[in-house]
Amino acid sequence: MEEKDLLQEKTSQENAFVEAKEVYIKTDRTQGNMVILKERDDSPYYFMMFVGDAEITAIAKEKGFVEPKRPLTHDLYLSILHQAGVSFDKIEIYDVRENTFYAKVYARINGEERIFDSRPSDAVALALHEGIPIMVNRKLLHRELTPEEIKAYEELIKMVKF
Repeated sequence: MEEKDLLQEKTSQENAFVEAKEVYIKTDRTQGNMVILKERDDSPYYFMMFVGDAEITAIAKEKGFVEPKRPLTHDLYLSILHQAGVSFDKIEIYDVRENTFYAKVYARINGEERIFDSRPSDAVALALHEGIPIMVNRKLLHRELTPEEIKAYEELIKMVKF
């Protein structure tokens, strides 16, 4: 492949991602724990994933909502990695297969870029801790319904007989 083609391919891959600058968490006994990522607060598009109790605790800690008495597992690992000279560049939530989301963590070890497979929830906690970009593939984003769309949907449901 020519250099021009490689540059175009890299640009199109970069445009496939948006940086999620807003991270929201919601816990609900009936629905479970949710993490919602948005490019900005007023964006109509969002990425949502359901996570377990340990994962929501780690993200809540990094958001400053809880203060554990002892370091969490990811705190220990990050402490060890920092002492070993590892730095982190960004995370990417890039795919969904069979209802499972996939993420990558981009790190530098001895100046060389390394990419690691990760669960998105762990990657988000790491990104919040490190203050690095959280990138989400545009194909994974959903659009919020407008109030008019919600009303029309509710009217449709009233009309359908089950």
